[in-house]
Amino acid sequence: MSALDASFLRVESPVAHMHVGWFSALELPRGIDRLDAGALIEQIESRLHLAPRFRQRVVEAPLGVAEPGWRDDPSFRIADHVNVHPGGPLSPAAVRRVVDDFLSEQLPRDRPLWSLLVLPAVDRRRAAVIGKVHHAMVDGLAAVELGLLLFDAGPEATPVRGEEWRPESENGPVRVLLDSLADSAVEQFRTARRVASLGLSPGEGIRMASTLRKAAFSLAEDTVRPAPPSSLNVPIGPRRTLVKHRVSMARMLRMKQHGGASLNDVVLAVSAGALRRLALRQGEEATDLRVMVPVSVRREGDDRGQGNRITFAFVDLPAGEPSPAARLERVRDQMGELKDSGRVAGTEILLRSVGSLPEPLKKRAARLAASPRLYNLTISNVPGPRIPLYAGGARVRSIYPVIPIPEDHALSLGVLSYDDGLHFAAYADPKALPEVRRLPSMLEEAVEELSVAVAPRERLDRPRRRRGAHTRPSLSSARDG
Repeated sequence: MSALDASFLRVESPVAHMHVGWFSALELPRGIDRLDAGALIEQIESRLHLAPRFRQRVVEAPLGVAEPGWRDDPSFRIADHVNVHPGGPLSPAAVRRVVDDFLSEQLPRDRPLWSLLVLPAVDRRRAAVIGKVHHAMVDGLAAVELGLLLFDAGPEATPVRGEEWRPESENGPVRVLLDSLADSAVEQFRTARRVASLGLSPGEGIRMASTLRKAAFSLAEDTVRPAPPSSLNVPIGPRRTLVKHRVSMARMLRMKQHGGASLNDVVLAVSAGALRRLALRQGEEATDLRVMVPVSVRREGDDRGQGNRITFAFVDLPAGEPSPAARLERVRDQMGELKDSGRVAGTEILLRSVGSLPEPLKKRAARLAASPRLYNLTISNVPGPRIPLYAGGARVRSIYPVIPIPEDHALSLGVLSYDDGLHFAAYADPKALPEVRRLPSMLEEAVEELSVAVAPRERLDRPRRRRGAHTRPSLSSARDG
């Protein structure tokens, strides 16, 4: 296990559960009022050989002298990880209660760190599948890809059964210790090798030194300069709620054309508008927030099903800015500067080097990295499949991501692109942040106001049509329309 993977175990507590996950809503075929959960479980079990970690549990190194490792769980049973809700059809309110109950439970450490809940019958010929996987196993992108093992590209499931699984024999404490030490050495060697390879060329070495220096200064500045005070950073309990809102991809892409912004810039600008409304709704002054944005550093050839391949960027989110167009411009400029600075690459190297710290310092570093001093909330934008998917013959209509919240953080925002929509999901402590249930309307208002703010530029390019005239629009105006 890498130092980054292990850090998610270190910061977990009874009130801060470190699982990522998703909620997927399914539309049942005509004439069917209940998902065949048994067939779906069979399908999941037949594909587990594609994700071996789903049959492995965490094994601590003796005396804590190395990072924890993964070993086959000899008592693995699929029934311990996939639960089916009895009865139904469930009303929307009942679905919310069941989902919130499921997401509020911490994954037990004595078995593989994942769990699924199947709701075979929901109102209006629907079903649902909810999943959670510990962040020590996967990052957000890998979680989506592993989730796809449950889904198919068409209504008919494709059989992919592998050989019969037999767990590896359990090792004694000495063998576990030696394996853990070897794994830790390999991880540190990879980091050292990457740094060394970048230094083979003098020019690359100079640039790498500059990148690391910038990353170090940036992290130092973020640590010394605390994140703004916010009601998002309060003591939390174990209870969670998932609040969802879908926006059509076409609407978001139209706003993307404004001033060379990226889709991620638009997502952050919309999030800033919604969080501004949330603050005002709670009777606070709307101020800028510092957000942590996970950045994938997964490379060609990386194993997509195992471990985290992410680093983090800290971004000042302009929630205090009243102008929606100015919010987008500020986000665009800041993200552009972040990409050009090389700080993301430098931060990745610094995070990997944490593995060489003594155990007490690793824990302190992990706690600091999850502290509200560094950031107010996480906003994670995960690219998902742009084609429709199916599960057990039912079409997947929506997938909403679950992004964990550490202690003293009451909210995270996850955004997943799927099919023809962007799926916003607020994951929150409902007691610490009772107004979070209004966030869907706040997100919709933020999308609408940003659309209106950037629309006038599009209208100025269109030829005016005189009253009574029957002119044909130009090709460019037809495209714009």
